Amino acid sequence: MKNVKQANINIKLKDLFLKWLDITSSFHNLTGQQKDVLALFLYYHYKFKKEITNDKILWKLVFDYDTKALIKEELNLKNAGLQNILTVFRKRNIINEKNEITPVYIPALEQDSTEFKIIFNFNIIHG
Repeated sequence: MKNVKQANINIKLKDLFLKWLDITSSFHNLTGQQKDVLALFLYYHYKFKKEITNDKILWKLVFDYDTKALIKEELNLKNAGLQNILTVFRKRNIINEKNEITPVYIPALEQDSTEFKIIFNFNIIHG
């Protein structure tokens, strides 16, 4: 393929989820703090999914009190701030009625993979 631009970026797993949200930000328009929170929920989802195959239990653990406490501590958020962000996520269907993150926000990252690719194909319309 001609005219292909590629960048190889070394990134820590935890940082990958925030970078994913940064790259896709034009599709969801989240604030910086909302992206930080969602990135950590995505990270914990990925981490817990390694050992938990039952989706219902997995999502329960993702949104568990202890997980939220870790996120609040890491981001220096008060409980009310986190609850406000979760309310925004529910109103915008980022968190759906089953209390799960809507799949479109979850990167298709294989467990224990050492690489993740995002490919944009631009179909140019002349005229």
